[in-house]
Formats: sequence, structure tokens, C-alpha cells
Amino acid sequence: MHFLLNCPGDTSTPNPSKEWLPDLAWYTMTNMCKIEPFETFAQNVEKEAPNRFKDWYNELTPEDEKLPLEWKKLEQMPFQKLLVIRVMRPDRITTAMDNFIRKTLPAGDDFVDCDSTSNFFQILEAAYNDSTTTTPIYFILSPGANPVITVEELARKEGLDLKNLHKISLGQGQDVVAMNKLDIGHKEGHWVMLQNVHLMPMFLLELEKKLDEFAQEGSAPGFRLFLSSDPSNSIPIGLLEKSIKLTNEPPQGVKQNMKRAFTFFSKESFED
Repeated sequence: MHFLLNCPGDTSTPNPSKEWLPDLAWYTMTNMCKIEPFETFAQNVEKEAPNRFKDWYNELTPEDEKLPLEWKKLEQMPFQKLLVIRVMRPDRITTAMDNFIRKTLPAGDDFVDCDSTSNFFQILEAAYNDSTTTTPIYFILSPGANPVITVEELARKEGLDLKNLHKISLGQGQDVVAMNKLDIGHKEGHWVMLQNVHLMPMFLLELEKKLDEFAQEGSAPGFRLFLSSDPSNSIPIGLLEKSIKLTNEPPQGVKQNMKRAFTFFSKESFED
């Protein structure tokens, strides 16, 4: 599991198959050989059947193809096959993980497809039902996503006056405004939405402390905090751990795009 997540490399041995195999793949492969049962894998790639491994490497969907030589046995060891895909074709690891979950978990399709049959509002509503005064909802932005409209729609459905939804786009001087609105929301049960929080990483440390203070004091039951940012390494881990994290990734493939498209039509529309 550690290797699958981190895929560390070992640069001590030069890559003998540079003409078709990237250096990074070779370095991580030699490190994989320290894990049972892969002790001879790199040797097989280099000397035993390089052309057959090259053919496998060049497949459009290598996760669906059997590996050469004795490594056909990995068809019966799907987790171990994931390591080979992670090393040699990391571009296919997401699809391979989906397939692994579908095949190995009971009702695996439900885990992989859980969000593809819901639109963004339905997913946000489910997250809101799981949230508390001490659990922010954190939007990690992707191209074309605009969670503000969806939050406003949710506020209307929950009966919140939009005057009590405070939206602050962070930037120079806005940290004071944000703290003021947080205090009001905490005391009076309003919603606060802080946008583009990655632009002020030092403010986020203060925000984390402020949320701890709110938790100790006890906020008004209606208080909710929504955050949004681009993907960033500057977000404090403690804040991420507190939050329910949502992102609206573009679907992969025709089938997933069609499923997502259908979620924007209500049941009544179909019946009409």
C-alpha cells in the first residue's frame, strides 16, 4: 500500500531500456523488485522478454491485458498488478483502481459510480446534512466550477435569507472583513463563504485557531462555514482534516459524461 501511494524510485541502476521505457518507470521498477513477489521483474523486462513487455507497455488499456511470462499470474493477484501499472503506466492507474474496486468490493460499482448519478446540488446537500457548526465544507475548485451559485440555491432551500449568507473573496485587506463576518455568523447562526482562501495562507492559520475557539464556545446551531480554493500545498492540514472536501471533476469517457448530463434533468422533466 505504501509503495502504491508513494511509488519511490531507486536511481542507483541506469535504465537499460531507454528507447521505450521512461527513466522514472525503471527507477520505480527497481525499487518494486524489493517487494515480494517482484524480485525478478526488472530482470525479466531487461533480458528475458523486453519486446513483449514493450508491447504490453504500448497497449491503450494495459490494465486489461495479461503481462508476459510468469507475470500472467498477476491476473489472480489484482492488487499486485496495480503496482506494475503504477510503475510502468501511471497514466492508467486511476482507471485500474476503478476496475479493482468494482471487482473486489461487494457492490463495488456503487462506490465508483456513487457521484455520477447525482448532480452537484444533490452532492452538496448530502454534504450539508453531514456538516456541523464545527465542520466546514471545503470546495477544491476545478475548471468551470462555481460553487457560489449552488450554495445560494442550497440556502434558499434551507430557508436561509440570502442576506445572512456572507460571501467574501479573500485578498488584500479582506481578512479583517472575513473575521468580522465569522464572528457574526458564529453568534447569530449565519452562513459564511470564504472564497479563494489559497491566496492568504497565513490567514488560514488564524482561521484554524478561530474555529477552535468557536468549538469551545459553542456556535449558534445554524452557523455554517464554506471555503473554496484552487488546489494548493499551502492549506493547513488541520483545516483540511476538519472539513468535508468536495470537488467537481470533469467526467472521464462518454458513459460518465452521459450519466453526469442526465443528472441535470429532474424526474419531472423526464416524465414530461
